Amino acid sequence: MRSHGTRIGSHSPAAVAVLLAAFGAGCTAEPASPAAERDTLVFASSADATTLDPHNTTDTQSDQVIWMVYNALIRYDPEMNIVGDLAESWEMSEDELTWTFHLREGVRFHDGSPFTAESVKRNFDRVLDPGQGHKRLSLFEAIERVEVVDPRTVRIITKFPFGAFEPTMAHVSAAIVNPEVADRYGSDFGLTPEATSGTGPYKVVSWRKDQEIVLERNDDYWGEPGRLARIVYRPIPEAASRVIALESADVDVITHIPPRDVARLDGLPGIQVLKGMSIGAQMFRFNCVRGPLADPRVRLAIAYAVDRRAIVDNLVAGLAVPSTGPLTPIMRGRADLGEFPHDPDKARALLADAGYPEGFETTISTTPRYNMGVELAEALAAQLRDVGITARIEVLEWGAMRQFWGGIRPEDNPQEIFIMGAGASSADADWGLRPVYMTTPTGTNENNYGYYSNAEFDDLVMRAMQEADRTERETLYQRAQEIVYLEDPPGIWLYDNFYVVGARSNVQDITTSPLGVVTFEAASFVPES
Repeated sequence: MRSHGTRIGSHSPAAVAVLLAAFGAGCTAEPASPAAERDTLVFASSADATTLDPHNTTDTQSDQVIWMVYNALIRYDPEMNIVGDLAESWEMSEDELTWTFHLREGVRFHDGSPFTAESVKRNFDRVLDPGQGHKRLSLFEAIERVEVVDPRTVRIITKFPFGAFEPTMAHVSAAIVNPEVADRYGSDFGLTPEATSGTGPYKVVSWRKDQEIVLERNDDYWGEPGRLARIVYRPIPEAASRVIALESADVDVITHIPPRDVARLDGLPGIQVLKGMSIGAQMFRFNCVRGPLADPRVRLAIAYAVDRRAIVDNLVAGLAVPSTGPLTPIMRGRADLGEFPHDPDKARALLADAGYPEGFETTISTTPRYNMGVELAEALAAQLRDVGITARIEVLEWGAMRQFWGGIRPEDNPQEIFIMGAGASSADADWGLRPVYMTTPTGTNENNYGYYSNAEFDDLVMRAMQEADRTERETLYQRAQEIVYLEDPPGIWLYDNFYVVGARSNVQDITTSPLGVVTFEAASFVPES
């Protein structure tokens, strides 16, 4: 199977030490069985998947399971180049509107039914049907139609030259589902094992919500078969508990490791810690239509009030670097606009100009689901206090936080400043900017979670979306990023994250990706030294 990230393991050169000050806690748990007897890997995620329907996924926890169960036509390789997956080859027409894909032979879905060009057509017909209400409809809205040429050849015709077509087709939501199963279960597809069917190296055999998802090897897989018989995804929301579970060998792999634990874990026998640059950034978003935050001058004042480098140095040293734009360096079309200056005097002047010379009161909503989520909110509140803004911190569980992120009207959304990760899972500026900051016609917040609206920005990203020339696209995206980062911010970009994985040293060939997912299609156990 073609991997979609960097494989890391006990013998991998990607294993690197993370140099941080550290402290930790002891732990007790029943250790796992000896490595030689093991064919089941346990991965502790920070939250359960919400859906295993690619057309509706919007979170990393779902994505990394989906990539084990499905394939797409094309995907990213370890160097973030786009390579074939279910498609052996593909080409674009001279008018840049038609993409022809030549499909692999002998591919079957988990129920044994064949994968054909008709499967591809029915997938895109499904996600593009507005009546079905799939969350990723806007990702594929550049597609005009899909045509079957023969069982192994399919054409995708776009409405205009779409510069982000290949990154979009490499997105997790372009993974191909079994259309028969999808039709059978309708809106319930991807919510239970029997309602989940792809062509991937593993298949879902059980799912106990908020307890575990169990995958078993697909012995009829068309590519290189998985080495593990089973993979168990076990949500452990509390970071400290995940660390304890890894130390005690109750689980084999974890992510979202608190910075204070990284160096300590790396020094322990039987554990490896690995990291790499990711597409992900950490930010706080504004509710741009609520109270003082509706004024761009207030939002800009808050941006100037924040000392990002102090936050990085004191909270996530060695695991992140201050952001230099709204997109991370891995992203296509990204503009390097430099670190945003920390200027409290300018912040106070902007507040006074907006009519708040004495500041105002607001709320910062956060969740422990994000690494250092509470500590980041506390640091932000302290820095805002210095310019006269009093912020009350509201700590929410992940489920309570997510209820405000999707389909909510402004009058029903009390959040004002709220924590959020940032990063486009297509690794392209189109998806990193368009859905999350472009004006939402419905007035709700399906992807534009903070109701941001800027007419010049909207025009730029729509023009860039319909531009195939890479130089012209980058010019348009440069200006669009200047608007949201330097002039009229929808949020505060703090830092660009490294992707950090902790694993038992007897686990090898884990696959990580700058897209922020970890998968196990090639993973196996070796005797622990």
